[in-house]
Amino acid sequence: MYSKCVIFAFLFLGMITCAPQTRGEQEPFCGQQGTKNAEITDADATILGFTIGHASLKDIQAKLGNAKIERVSRGEESDTAMCYVSPVDGTVVIFYSGAMGGWKDITWFAIWSREAAYPTPSHCAPSTLISQKLATASGLRLGLSKNELEGMAGRPTKVGPASARYEYLCHRKMTGKEIKGFKDVNNWNVTSDPYFDRMSWVDVRYVNSAASRLEIGRIESY
Repeated sequence: MYSKCVIFAFLFLGMITCAPQTRGEQEPFCGQQGTKNAEITDADATILGFTIGHASLKDIQAKLGNAKIERVSRGEESDTAMCYVSPVDGTVVIFYSGAMGGWKDITWFAIWSREAAYPTPSHCAPSTLISQKLATASGLRLGLSKNELEGMAGRPTKVGPASARYEYLCHRKMTGKEIKGFKDVNNWNVTSDPYFDRMSWVDVRYVNSAASRLEIGRIESY
């Protein structure tokens, strides 16, 4: 779905374009009435006041402190990330930015409990704003049971012995400014199909039937 993409930047975010694709007839439009499980909400995508797609790594550094930004892997298109750790209970929060965020705006984040054993906590900047009680604006947090999480997010797309993954896909109509951006930057008229594919997800890992790691993300592509 995201192969052979050409990256270019306009507006506030780095956008990605790909070869035209056929829209799935069963894929709903974002925000359409009756499509509660078609996407995560802004509240799901917001933590500590930072919302995916709207906050940058620099915004986070300004509030939480100057954490080091590192590449997740050695790949040329690898996401960048920075992390913060609670000096009290060892909870770790990691903020990621990938190509679809221009490597500056957050595209996903993760919360790890001490029990989940984040592999490199020494790379994280300490922050008293991080703790086991940290939650998204919608209430997603560590410690939730499987039943509690399903009550908030619905039935998972995939289930493992100690994990669950929720995947959502919908189409978001472009703004006039975004349509113009495609034309100006890439000489590509998208008025016949002016929609982004928005993919969002929640990934949960459990220890003793309680959420010990949460990953939440949202990206868009054409």
